[in-house]
Amino acid sequence: MIHDENLEITDDEKLPLSGSLKVLRYKTIKKNGALGWWSAIVLLEDHDKKQICFYRWHKKKGDWKRDKKLPFKNRKDWNMIKEAVEIFLEDLDT
Repeated sequence: MIHDENLEITDDEKLPLSGSLKVLRYKTIKKNGALGWWSAIVLLEDHDKKQICFYRWHKKKGDWKRDKKLPFKNRKDWNMIKEAVEIFLEDLDT
């Protein structure tokens, strides 16, 4: 069993991903059981290809359902997102 690398998460709840995906590592970004939201960064293998994904789930009727998935299949994908976000970060530094 792969454990959450976020040491603040202690509930041992299983990552809500399809059984066809092989989870290599993951780290919860934020989890709010009361409001029913969970987001994490996951290093996984899908059809023998590795990728890093940002996931967000929403708990509905007691089950976690995927709300968003943003895959990064290579450094170029990540750099494109990172550079765009960094431009907007300047607007937050006030």
